[in-house]
Amino acid sequence: MLRMDSDFEVTPQLVQKLLSANSKEREQRLLRYYKGEHAIVDRKFDDETKPNNKIVTNECKRITNVSVGYFIGKPVSYSANKENKEYLEHLQAVFDLNNEQKVNADLAKSASIYGYGVEVIYTSQSITGELEIRFAYLDLEEQDILLVYDRSVEKNLIMAIRHYSYKDVLTDTVIKEAHVYTSEAIYHFRETDGEMEVIDADPHYFREVPINVYYNRDNISDFEDIVTLNDAYNILQSDDINESEYTNDAFLLIKGMVADDEDIQQMKQKRVIQIDDASEGVGVEWLIKNLNDTWKENLKTRIKNDIHSISATPDFSDSSFAGNQTGEAMKYKIKGLEDNRASKEREFKPALQRRIRLITNILNYLGNSFDWREIVPTFTANLPKADLTTDDITKLVGANIMSKDTARSSVASIEDPAHEAEKVQQENEDYIDLNTPKEVNIDDEQDEETLQGDK
Repeated sequence: MLRMDSDFEVTPQLVQKLLSANSKEREQRLLRYYKGEHAIVDRKFDDETKPNNKIVTNECKRITNVSVGYFIGKPVSYSANKENKEYLEHLQAVFDLNNEQKVNADLAKSASIYGYGVEVIYTSQSITGELEIRFAYLDLEEQDILLVYDRSVEKNLIMAIRHYSYKDVLTDTVIKEAHVYTSEAIYHFRETDGEMEVIDADPHYFREVPINVYYNRDNISDFEDIVTLNDAYNILQSDDINESEYTNDAFLLIKGMVADDEDIQQMKQKRVIQIDDASEGVGVEWLIKNLNDTWKENLKTRIKNDIHSISATPDFSDSSFAGNQTGEAMKYKIKGLEDNRASKEREFKPALQRRIRLITNILNYLGNSFDWREIVPTFTANLPKADLTTDDITKLVGANIMSKDTARSSVASIEDPAHEAEKVQQENEDYIDLNTPKEVNIDDEQDEETLQGDK
C-alpha cells in the first residue's frame, strides 16, 4: 500500500516515480497458480532420461470457485423504504445498464485471487444524447492498478493510476499509457522516449476518486496460505506416476547364467525362460524399487486435509455430504466456509455502498436530493438453508413482525424487491378493476327498464 500527503500535484515526474515503485510480482504469481501454472511445471532433472511427469491438481482454482460461488452465487439485493421508491428505481436502472450482477461476481473473483478487486466508475453519453452512469470491472491480468492512500487513520483513497502497454500495429512500437484518477479530474498520460507526457485532463463530478476497491478477507488471496501445500501435493502425485513408469521399465535379473541377445529375444517371443542349473542362487526376477504405497497415500490425505482446513473450503465429494441433509445440519459442516463468507461480506459491503454513493453524487448533480445511506444491500449465501422458509416469512408478515419490504428482500428468488412490490400493487389494482361492478345510470331509460325487469 502506497501512502503520501493529500496535498499533491499530478505531474509526469510524480506519476513516473509512483509507477517505478509499483511491483506486480505477487499478483502475477497468484494468477499463475489460479490458472494452473504451478511450480511443478518447471521441474527439471539432471538426468533427462528419467520420467518427469508434471501433474497439477489445481486446489487454488477450486478454492476460489467454491468461495466465490458460496459468497455471491446468489445476486445482492437492494431495499429501501417506500419514500425512496424513485431513488431505488434510478439505481436499479443504472445497475441494469451495467450488468451489475456480473460485475459483482468478477470483482469477488478478483478479490479471491489477488486479495482485492477494482472497478472504475465513469459517465458517458448515450446515442440519444442522455448522460449515462457506467461502472466496469478492471481486469488485473490486462492492466495494472496502483492505489495511493493518504496518511490519515481512515486511509482515504486519494489517487489511482491505471496503466497498461499495447503494440501499435501500424508503427510496430510498444506504447505505454496511464490514466490518473483524483477526486477532481482524470489525467491521461503517454510515455514518449522514456518520459511521461500529459495528453489531456478531464474534470468529473463524482467528488471522490472514481476508482472503487473491493477487498477480500484480511486483504489476501483465498488460496495464498496453501500454495506450498498444493506444491507438495503436486510433487507426490507426479512422483507416483514417475515410479509407475519406473516399474514398467524394470530390469529383468537373470542369476546363474549368461543370456545373449538371441536368447533374450526368444524369451520375449515365447514368454518362457528355461534354467538348467537348479543350484541355490540361480533364477530370474524383476529388479524393481520397493514402494511404500500406504505411507504415500497417508501423506497425500494429510496434505489434502490441511488444504481444506486452512482454506476453510470443505470437500463436497466427501461421504459426509452425501444424502439428504437439512440446511441447519449443513451449516455446522461448513462453519469455516460460512465464517469466511461473513468476513467477505464485511469487506465487500462498504465498497458496494461507496459505489452507490458515487452514483448518487451524479444523480444529485443532475437535480435530485437522494441519500445513499437509505439503500441497504443484502447478501444471501448460495446454499440451501432452513433459516426462514417462505411460509415462515409469510407468518412473520401476517403477525406484523416483519415488513413486506424486508420479507421481499429475504426471499432469494426476488432479485429486485422494489420492482416486485410494483408488480404486486399493479396486480391488486387490476383485480379490483375486474371485480368492481359498473355504475348504473338510472336516468337512462333503457337502464331503468332493465332494473324494472329484474324486479
